[in-house]
Parts: sequence; C-alpha cells; structure tokens
Amino acid sequence: MHLPRTTVLLAAAVAALSASVWAAPAAERSMIVLDGSGSMWGRIDGEPKLQIARRTLGEVLPQLPAGAEIGLLAYGHREKGNCEDIELVVPPAPGTAAAIAQAAGSMRFLGKTPLSAAVRQAAEALRYTEDKATVILITDGIETCSADPCALATELEQAGVDFTAHVVGFGLTRDEGRQVACLADLTGGRYLEAKNAKELTDALGSTVVVAADPKPEETQAPKPAVQAPPASITGPKTATIGGMVRVDWQGPAAKGDYIDIVPPGFAQTANELAYAWTDHGNPALLRAPGKPGEYEIRYVWAGGVGRKALATDTLTVAEGEAFLDAPQSVAAGDDLEIAWTGPDTNGDYVDLVPADHTETAGELAYFYTGNGNPGRLRAPGEAGSYKLRYVLQAPDGRRVLVESPIAVTKARATLAFPPTAPVGSLVPVNWTGPKGSGHYIDLVPAGYTETGGELAYAYVESSRDGETSTLRMPAQPGDYQIRYVLEAPTGRRVLASEAIELTAATATLAAPDSVAAGEDIAVPWSGPDGDGAYLDIVPSGQQEASGELAYSYTANADGEVGGERISTLRAPDQPGTYDLRYILQAAGGRAVLARRSLIVR
Repeated sequence: MHLPRTTVLLAAAVAALSASVWAAPAAERSMIVLDGSGSMWGRIDGEPKLQIARRTLGEVLPQLPAGAEIGLLAYGHREKGNCEDIELVVPPAPGTAAAIAQAAGSMRFLGKTPLSAAVRQAAEALRYTEDKATVILITDGIETCSADPCALATELEQAGVDFTAHVVGFGLTRDEGRQVACLADLTGGRYLEAKNAKELTDALGSTVVVAADPKPEETQAPKPAVQAPPASITGPKTATIGGMVRVDWQGPAAKGDYIDIVPPGFAQTANELAYAWTDHGNPALLRAPGKPGEYEIRYVWAGGVGRKALATDTLTVAEGEAFLDAPQSVAAGDDLEIAWTGPDTNGDYVDLVPADHTETAGELAYFYTGNGNPGRLRAPGEAGSYKLRYVLQAPDGRRVLVESPIAVTKARATLAFPPTAPVGSLVPVNWTGPKGSGHYIDLVPAGYTETGGELAYAYVESSRDGETSTLRMPAQPGDYQIRYVLEAPTGRRVLASEAIELTAATATLAAPDSVAAGEDIAVPWSGPDGDGAYLDIVPSGQQEASGELAYSYTANADGEVGGERISTLRAPDQPGTYDLRYILQAAGGRAVLARRSLIVR
C-alpha cells in the first residue's frame, strides 16, 4: 500500500532534515518553513493538504533524535493578503518535535506565499553566516510577493558558512517547480516533487539518508560520482530579436531536461532568458532575446545532482524589421499582452496562428497595430504549438516580418477552501488558473453541469490580490460545488470543481413579550453574525425580508451578556402586534432564521 504522496513528501523533508543532523558528530540547527497560505486548503485524494501536513508532522517529528535542534517558521497563517505575515513559531532547539507538531495543528491557513522572505528569516534565525544551517521549505505554491527565490539562494549560498535549502513541492506543475527549485539547486539541496508512487520512491531513494543509521560523516562510504551523459546541440548562428530559434539536440532527455538561451558565461540553471523542455520535441523552439548581442544556447541535464549544462552553442541576435515581446507560453483561453515594434503602416497587424501555418489569412486571433501598443489577444482554447507574427500590409500584398513561437499550455486551475461552511457565510476561495477577462469562480448545487444559472459567482479579474475571490453561500444547507469556469473563444469550460458542504444555521431571539410604543428594546440574540445579517421589526406575519419598520445589523451589536449578543431596536410608534426577526444575508436573497411575536402597547 502506498502512502498519500504529500505524506511521503513531508516525511522525506523531515527525513532529509534528520539525516543532516545524524550525519555529523555535532548537533546542527535546522528550520522547517511551512506554507500557511490559503492554497493549503487544496485537496489531495479529497483531504485538505493542511490536514495531511499536520498529521504527517505529528507522526514523523517524534522520530528525530533528541539532540536535533529544529525549529518551525510559518508564513501566510495569520492574515489575508499580507506579504509580511511571517512568524518564527518555534525557535530551533533540542526536543521541539512535540511543540512543532502542536503549533502546526493550531495554524490557520489563509494568506499569501512570501516564501523567499520566509526562507531568509529562517536562515537568519539559524545564524547562517556563522554556523551550518539547513532549511526545509514545504510549499504548495510559488512566490506571490514580488521576490526572486533564485537571487535569494545565490545570496544565502555566498554569505553562509554552509547553508543548504531543501524544497518540497506539493503538486506543483513542472514550470511552477522551476520557480522554486533553484532555492535547492543553488544551495546544494534537493527539490522533491512527485506525481505518483514511483517518482516518490525515486526521490526518497536519492535524497534521504536512512535515519536508523546515524554514522558520522567521516565514516560513511563516499558517494559514487555521477557520470554526465553525452549531449550536443546545433542552433542557428544568428537570429533577429524576438524571432524563432530552432535548435536540434541530442542528449539523455531525462525528466526535466531542457534547452535554454542565456547570456555568455551564465552559470546558473535558473532565470534563463528562454527555455523549452526536451520532451516537447526535437528540434526545440525558443524565442530569441529582445536585445541584440551574443548569447549561448545550452542543453541542461536534470538527471544528476542538481542541474548541469552538458552542451553549449553560440547565438548572435541582431536587430530586425519588427519585434514582438510576449510570454513564451500562455494557458489556453488566457489573455495575452503583446508589445511590438514595426513599421505600423495602415493595415499592419499581429496575429496568432498554428506553428505550421504559412498563409497570411485564417488567423486564430489578431489585433491591428494601429489600435495601440501593447495589443491584446485571447489564446486559443486548445493546447499546442503556435506562433505570433507581425504581418506587414504592403501594396504588393501581406508579408510576415517576424515570427515568435508561443506554447499554449493546457488550461489548469486549482481551488482551495474549507470543505464545510455555514449557510449565508462568506467563503474565501483561493485559486490558481488563467487570469483572462471573463473567467470566473462560481457556486452551484452538487452535480450541476451547466455553465450558467449559478447561485453565486465572482470574476477572477476582480480579485484584489490575484489569487483569492469571495463567494456568498446560499441559505439552504446541503451539498454544493465551487468551480473555476474558463471563458474561451469556443465557449465556457469548467476547469476545476471541488465540493463544499453547507451546514444549517440557527438563531435565537429574546425580548419582552410587550413594549411601549416608541420604546428602545434591548434584544439578546445568538446567530451566525454573518456579513449583512440583521434584526428587524415587521408587521405580524410578514414573510418578505424587506419593508422593515426598524432594523439593526448584528455587526453593530451593543455588547454581550451570558454568551448572547445584545442589539437595540426602537419599537414602532403605532400599537399592535409585530414580529421580531433574525435575517440572514445569503446568496439568492435573504432568509428568516428566527421569529418571535412582539406586542406594542
């Protein structure tokens, strides 16, 4: 039986941490950096990742030796949208396993992902410029706070006495993993990613020292050297800025191998100017840099200890008649912004066509250069290889001045939120996915398949932080689903869907049976106190949740007595029989949760 992949990854992270402690005669200081962002509500096999993390830490940490000095630093666990929400929860010290497990068990998961700043703070807490220090970063997302993990890794490696960062990725895509793996690659650590049991086994076998054999480093057998396989690349000697570069290659084509373009002498295997995975085909298609000059094309091997350039070729980039500046890849259905330079004659346009398209007609999308710079296109709804072109409208016909390859990747979305919520509540939904105009998050009944008639929705382009939207829940308890809906040129498509159970809400009202006309009434109440909930007074028997004679929002309660909140309403001026009600604000309209009769004398 295989363990859940996140359980094994976390075990690997802590095992790698413990191995670094047991492999040396003296105790070393290490820090677990735990992702507390809202995306940790995402699910693996139906279980939120945060629950798997808590359980796994509780099971694995007690197995570490008593002398291991380990701490816990967390980010995104206290506030929404705050890039400074980083906390040293448990300082590194011997015997902290129980404290770390307990702290992880009580964490909230709701914020952003300032992972670079968190790793920096962890290194500083470990006094990395004075002592050997190891950081284990456990993250299910990429940096969302405008920082560069690769630049940080270089800085920490250069300034540290012996600094190492290991990174555990929770279901990151290969392109997402590249953005955080450099923290490990550039500091001599390991990036652990797995999508199936075999990959997990391989990752553990290549990175984790058996915990039950704590031999001093000098008594361990030396690790065998990894022999780099042969590779070669052949690319064009020249290209125009932003133009297509077609590179023939030979090499091991290991998982994660790629062809890239870098400045001369560039030693890093991160922050490349352009790259293409070898498993996307041979020859590889890349976009030339946007500045003229000398560059290198490399074959980068990912099958050894860290990434290694196996072969290089030179490339001279020159000015061209036109230039297109756009991302190298875009998700299907996403909006694409393209800056351009060119003649801008009347009728010139930029288009998007399949990679093998040669006609100056039949384009999938286009914009006229005369309509502004940059221009915008919507990517096709189907993944595949495409190209962008600047098309000149000349008296003797149209002519393509420059072509730039662009990969349209399969549209992917994730949703993360608590699996249960009260009716009428506001639920924050952490999402990833294409960010083009028209895409939205919605709430529908369980089993609903139409892309319309939703109970609640929010456009992703309206998200303040670009990763979180809020939906109001309806008033009826039961099973629902929250979905990410793509608005593509060929129609709407559901990219992701996760279940949510809405639990019933109850409310109570306590007030005198009768009051004098115009009297202020102190009303004790209990209820969900959701955004927009209120108490009101209406004529007896009124069913509509409107037309109230007096009301008070629950958020403006005057105080609390005996576990009940107190709100004040003024009785009507006309004697008679009325109803005092608790009104819940919900998707689809308001709902009456509680009602009691009130006589006005």
